[in-house]
Amino acid sequence: MPSTSIVTRLIKRCAGETDSGDEENRACATRGSQQCFYYFLLGAFSRTSLAFATLQQAFMTTPSPGTLEVDFAFLDGADIVPYTAARTGAITEEPTNVALNVSNEREDAPSSTENHVGCRNRWYDSLPSYRGRGIFSAFAHCTPRGSLRYLLRLVCFLTLLGVTAALFIFIVDLSVHGLEKLRNLISSVTGGALGYVLYVLTGVTLCLLSTFWCAVLSKEAEGSGLPQMKSILSGFYDRMKKSLELRVLFAKSLGLVCAIGGGLPVGWEGPNVHISCIIAHQFYRIHFFRDLCTDRALRLQTLAAACAVGLASSFGAPLGGVLYSIETIASFYLVQAFWKGILSALSGAIVYELLYTTPLVEAFEGTSFDPSDVSRTQILLYAALGASMGALGALFIRCVRSIYELRMKHYPGSSRYILVGGVAFLAAAVQYPFRLFALDPRAAINDLFKAVPLHMTDHFGWAELILLPLAKFVLVALSIGLPLPAGVFVPSFLIGAGFGRLYGELMRIIFGDVIIPGSYAVVGAAAFTAGVTRAISCAVIIFEVTGQIRHLVPVLISVLLAVIVGNAFNRSLYETLVLMKHLPYMPILRRDRTPEMTAQDIMHRIESEPHFCPDADPSHIKSVLDKFPSRLVFPVVDSNGFLLGAVSRRVIVSRLHGVLRDSAESTVEQNVFVLLDVADLSENIEGLVDETPSGEHSSKGKVPANLQESSASIVLPCDVSPIIVTSYSLVRQLHFLFVMLMPSMIYVTEQGKLIGTIEREDVVYGCRETNDIS
Repeated sequence: MPSTSIVTRLIKRCAGETDSGDEENRACATRGSQQCFYYFLLGAFSRTSLAFATLQQAFMTTPSPGTLEVDFAFLDGADIVPYTAARTGAITEEPTNVALNVSNEREDAPSSTENHVGCRNRWYDSLPSYRGRGIFSAFAHCTPRGSLRYLLRLVCFLTLLGVTAALFIFIVDLSVHGLEKLRNLISSVTGGALGYVLYVLTGVTLCLLSTFWCAVLSKEAEGSGLPQMKSILSGFYDRMKKSLELRVLFAKSLGLVCAIGGGLPVGWEGPNVHISCIIAHQFYRIHFFRDLCTDRALRLQTLAAACAVGLASSFGAPLGGVLYSIETIASFYLVQAFWKGILSALSGAIVYELLYTTPLVEAFEGTSFDPSDVSRTQILLYAALGASMGALGALFIRCVRSIYELRMKHYPGSSRYILVGGVAFLAAAVQYPFRLFALDPRAAINDLFKAVPLHMTDHFGWAELILLPLAKFVLVALSIGLPLPAGVFVPSFLIGAGFGRLYGELMRIIFGDVIIPGSYAVVGAAAFTAGVTRAISCAVIIFEVTGQIRHLVPVLISVLLAVIVGNAFNRSLYETLVLMKHLPYMPILRRDRTPEMTAQDIMHRIESEPHFCPDADPSHIKSVLDKFPSRLVFPVVDSNGFLLGAVSRRVIVSRLHGVLRDSAESTVEQNVFVLLDVADLSENIEGLVDETPSGEHSSKGKVPANLQESSASIVLPCDVSPIIVTSYSLVRQLHFLFVMLMPSMIYVTEQGKLIGTIEREDVVYGCRETNDIS
């Protein structure tokens, strides 16, 4: 039939129709024509995929005629799972190394007596189904792993995180409120000098107990918690994951309750962020959520969402919490993680709204400014206030650092209890005669925000308005560096509100009743906090806290000026705390200082660095691991020095334990690194589970002590696509790679030969040496 098209022939052949043209074959052709093109595409896709897999493995091993020996190893730290793949794409599991059949015939091929329809049906049935089983299957492609079940599990994780963290934070806040009431009750019952003594004594005791919990349970609970999260989210998870242990949660919460309940003027938003991140990290141990932590990128995204939960649960500001966490914590932020942060923060904010409407604890109140109260003709006055608050914020940061450096220089070995006891005594001694200083910060802020004259407020007169911000400024600067949990956002909020209200009252005296001092308190609170934290999102938080946006333009202008003026003097408080505590953190390069340093200036020569060869035996691998206990990734080079790939320490430790477990059953004759390309997998070799929730292997990388007694060999999967640079690559280029891709190590090669390695810390120290950081 020369006039018959190729497509028609294909339809008839797939349907089993012959040239006889009988009715039965024509009906079969009609049925086959509806599916033949679908089968044709699937067959082409299957053969193309198998061809790529065959070519990829051809570069790894030398095939014998007609077959190709393949070792498949999955990057999950489990035992090797070899597979056999037939030419058509059917995959079956085998217990030993097998051959990949590339011949033109299949063992299960139909005989010539079988018709083509039967062959087609069996071939189609062997393929995975591409047909949805329900309406929700249409949304499977929207998830990272193509599974609606995976998406639902992620949504459950984020929602449960927000609810649990908000409930935990509320319990902590309720405990603080109870301690404050108890102290006031004791001092009021006794009264006089005895009441003064008891008030001071209980305050000092609680503060000493706060630092005691940190010393006994975990010193990682000291400080705000935001600097630790900055370090983790900038790529130092492996070095800082001790900050996410369960005992840190108890030390942080107990220490925070005792510190604030003891009268120290510290905030709770930073510790709340730390608490939320610990809760998120502990959720990874739940079997239902365990696979979420295997993806390194997703793990960091969930931790960033936890940071937003901590802030949203502190103020009831979900959007501001997400934006604030992006600005102050993350080095860079993936847009696809934004909805995760919003979902978690919204869950926490809903719990906040439900619980903080009760009379159990104090909550922020909304403002009630009229449209005429915030006049845009006063923009210059608001701008001057914003610039002043930026300068005061920079001065505050300088005071915090100077106090810390003075203490380290002149009293390096001083007891933590003496330091905490001294500051606690000073704070309690000031608070008792001026009970306004002991007032809950939220109640004081609500009073300062009121759009009424000063004499109509509940707690403030001119003396209190002048003394409160000055005393808080000094006491907070003294308290920030103490070895106990301490936040800075709420105290900064209160200091800024006090200075702003004072500024507004002075402007009211000068310009008359057209000035509303409460609006200047709102602007001052946002501007001073922005001057300390350098976060524009403080404006969004103030809008959500007050419930009004009538002061939108004044707040934005003052916040922007505060950040600009503050950056002209020094870094933000959180970056300063990172430097003070010597935490690992990837700094932000300043574009006005172009570094001349290159990779060869900061790299470690390969002669002094640990590395493996393809024929390394387990005893040699163990000795290298013991000699370099903190190294997480090791390069693999051949006998000529050419870089073959990289292997993770955790994979090595997991396989070494497997060697001992399997050595009694079988012995492999040859030691080999399987060079496995991981470019098509969901995560790279550094994206493996950095902490095994089940506790099978220690995160410290412990190896079996009796490995030398085993004659078994080890097969390790290697990442054959590590990040490679030349020795002339600039430091700013390396900085960009570490920030965006977050590798554990970058390899320096020359004509394919490995000449050095660069870790994240090398770039950090190189930037600090050249003072090329903002």
